[in-house]
Amino acid sequence: MHMADSEISMRKLTPELLDHLPHADPGAQRSRRDLRRINFFMGNERWLISQLPHAMQSVSEIGAGDGHLLSRIAKQHPSLALKAYDLAPRPASLPSSIEWIQGDVFSQLGSKDGGVLIANLFLHHFTDQQLPELGRWMEPFDCLLICEPWRALLPQLMAKIASPLIHPITRHDMRVSIEAGFVPGEMAKLLRLAELGFEVKETLDWRGALRLVAVKRGKSSP
Repeated sequence: MHMADSEISMRKLTPELLDHLPHADPGAQRSRRDLRRINFFMGNERWLISQLPHAMQSVSEIGAGDGHLLSRIAKQHPSLALKAYDLAPRPASLPSSIEWIQGDVFSQLGSKDGGVLIANLFLHHFTDQQLPELGRWMEPFDCLLICEPWRALLPQLMAKIASPLIHPITRHDMRVSIEAGFVPGEMAKLLRLAELGFEVKETLDWRGALRLVAVKRGKSSP
């Protein structure tokens, strides 16, 4: 199969070390600090907040992690209904205005009234077979804002350059995250967003992010 030189041939899912470590593990704590710095460098949270529609009543996040992104949104938009989904327990520092739903996202109820769904570096954990099911779970939302690793040689090269500055756990997980990431058009196809009534726009960022905005047909764009 021929592919552009900048692309890695296919998605490769390898377990990430951080997902299997206790929250209080010193290496896990160091890796989470690394991830916050990497996320800041990539600018994903800034981009997600900038893309929030002006007329919105609720925002949900899947794979909310430590709740940092929703906490930022809560400060800027205190009247919004905010909901977080994650396997981890509710962070102690999370604002009380944010509803926290712990557990497997497939076992939880999604949106009943539309709203915005955000996902930051989360979808690459799912197999190609699971992603259509996740797309069906996303269907009731009016707008999807998604950032995922761009599966290409440039992000791999930048990860290697950063290797001496980060913890071994982060070094391993960053590599496998990129290998499990997406190339343009792939994510929307695997989620079957067009079939579910979404209009999709994708952009690439040189820092390694593939960004997707999907709006239900008939709804206003961000």
